[in-house]
Amino acid sequence: MEGKNVKMISLMVIVMLGMFVGKSSAFSKDCFVGCLVTCAVTHPNKHILECPFTCLKKCISKKGPSNKIESLGDDHYCKLGCATANCISKSTPQNPRGDQVEHCVNSYCAKKCTN
Repeated sequence: MEGKNVKMISLMVIVMLGMFVGKSSAFSKDCFVGCLVTCAVTHPNKHILECPFTCLKKCISKKGPSNKIESLGDDHYCKLGCATANCISKSTPQNPRGDQVEHCVNSYCAKKCTN
């Protein structure tokens, strides 16, 4: 029982920190890892790649969460496609590899997607 309480408190701390950290134009491993933890706890039956892709999509957006397709630029879609193909293949909720994903998105995909 105590283990569940510790997990829930940890999850709440991560979510709260994510809400107070300012938005950056670069992909953030903190956003990605926090999202993966939340996704794994709230959706334990999702396919192994669903949480990493969902979190990648959420954390790449420079403008924050948006449902409007026209508000996102070509750079967003290029990075999302690049990162999906090259950066999250080994990331799981149990082992997010946040440093590797962040480096891949911010270095490799940023260069590849620059006009």
